[in-house]
Amino acid sequence: MNSGGPYEGGKPDATFSFKDDAFVKVATGKMNSQIAFMRGTMKIKGSLGAAQKFTPDIFPKPSKM
Repeated sequence: MNSGGPYEGGKPDATFSFKDDAFVKVATGKMNSQIAFMRGTMKIKGSLGAAQKFTPDIFPKPSKM
């Protein structure tokens, strides 16, 4: 899943793209974003360092289900 829209503030530091099911799991806290990345269901284009700083702010911690 990728918005594909232009970034209006210049060039983004990092861009995330997901497979649909992985996005839902990460967004609902059922999967850790690092696991999604390692499995290849989430891809990061650009600065990995910037992405690592950003992900805790947008993704909840996985739930214990």
